[in-house]
Amino acid sequence: MSLDSNNSPRTVGGTVGALVLPRRRGRRKIEGLVEARRQQILTAALDLFGTKGFHRTTTQDLAERADVSVGLIYQYFKDKEDLLAAAIGQIFDAYLSEIPLAVRAARDPLSRFRAAVHAYCRVIDEHREAALLGYRETRSLSKALTKGLMAKETKSTELIGERVTECIEAGVFRRVDVAMMTYHIVVFVHSWALNAWRLKGQFEREAYVDAGLDMLLGPILQAAPPAKRSGPVKPAKTAAPSTRRSTRRAA
Repeated sequence: MSLDSNNSPRTVGGTVGALVLPRRRGRRKIEGLVEARRQQILTAALDLFGTKGFHRTTTQDLAERADVSVGLIYQYFKDKEDLLAAAIGQIFDAYLSEIPLAVRAARDPLSRFRAAVHAYCRVIDEHREAALLGYRETRSLSKALTKGLMAKETKSTELIGERVTECIEAGVFRRVDVAMMTYHIVVFVHSWALNAWRLKGQFEREAYVDAGLDMLLGPILQAAPPAKRSGPVKPAKTAAPSTRRSTRRAA
């Protein structure tokens, strides 16, 4: 394969391997085609790994589903395991790009927290196959590939943890364990992908997030709850005022 100095075999694949691209515009066009072909293979992998299972899916199955040659798959991915890791990893890449964008548009700590959780749930909804595949097939990966995915997952959950910390420091939340609160949010959001069928007809995604956050945040919100709330929320509003004041000073 003949490549120019700006491309590597795995990046460019069999589609453009012999092309030398002297112009930037031409290079961008080819890179777009390469990424589209890579996504074509990943989509086939998500489908087949999800329905047949990782071990029962052959590289030939993947090639036929993606409408490419087996050789082309190996231009993009080292082996089937590398392809599985890339298919699962798409969701973490989406978290890392989408959550910061959503947070940027919000104006205050609580709004940024809610925007982050909504973005987190939107990503998992749009990448449900990757999320489910991660639960089912991560055990099929090597320790090195698993460690790489875990590092990405840690970075993505830190985006939620940062918003929890900000709300605590701003006095919006009482002082709680940030890691524990973040874990509850992650489990809550993942339940949308794992068990959304149970709530079919009752909640749309955004309503699910809003209702869940109302329940999760009720015990930790320092600010007065909305007027529409009543019952058990009221005692938490008035109980132990001196403790709440000292907590605000500590924040």
